[in-house]
Amino acid sequence: MKWDGHTHSQFCRHGSGEKTALMVEKAIALGFERYSILEHAPLPDGIIEDPETRLDFALMWEELEAYFRHIDDLKRIYGDRIEILSGLEIDYFEGKETFTSDFLMEFSEKLDDVILSLHFLPGKDGFEPLDYQPEVFEKKVLGYYGSIDDVHLAYWEAVGRLVDTGLNLPSHKRIGHLDLINKYAGRFQKTSDRLNSIDFFESLFKKIKSKGWALDFNVAGLKQKWYQNIYLTTPMQFWIRKLNIELVYGSDAHGVDAVGQHYDQFLKFSSLS
Repeated sequence: MKWDGHTHSQFCRHGSGEKTALMVEKAIALGFERYSILEHAPLPDGIIEDPETRLDFALMWEELEAYFRHIDDLKRIYGDRIEILSGLEIDYFEGKETFTSDFLMEFSEKLDDVILSLHFLPGKDGFEPLDYQPEVFEKKVLGYYGSIDDVHLAYWEAVGRLVDTGLNLPSHKRIGHLDLINKYAGRFQKTSDRLNSIDFFESLFKKIKSKGWALDFNVAGLKQKWYQNIYLTTPMQFWIRKLNIELVYGSDAHGVDAVGQHYDQFLKFSSLS
């Protein structure tokens, strides 16, 4: 099945602002048969204190009803041409597992699909975003850990805890853009070869496989100034192939132009696996 498993909507304030319907129509025109709409879920209280900054990151609680109603409308309009999955991209925060579990239970009837992602690490002033702006990353994350290698170690330790979580996710149990920590790799370069070695990722990927996770084949990194790669490095791709870990293509589209972007990269990888 031709499936775009990671897209956003007109509700996303750091997106293009284009109508979700136009994105769905683009997917239909490209021959996609399934389309997951996964807007950023509301964040736990206290993660981002500034209300204006908070608006950039995720849905507000009071928007959820309208968001799910919006997807229901799209299902009614386009359901005979494409399968639309109603979902959310939910952030993993260590220590906030009860919040996430309660959230999933409350909205379980509305959710066809969920991606669990890691966008935040503990930093200078609490949890700090990893992919908001390179200046914020440098000041509040890199400045907190002391070295880029230590940031990466903290990130992969957090991913390991995410993999171990017992959260009850609907449909495919999937991790979003696993390699997001490398978004600014060209600007903040690791010094340890070990952090990009096959051996470094062995235990993590064996755990991903044993816990039954699928991974987001996220191509959005190909358009990032400081990365220009899919969010799965060569050592990660080695373990994906060796362990036969399930992949789901994700455009991570925040606008019409990005829908279906670089799908050929997914086909190429799949044909070589």
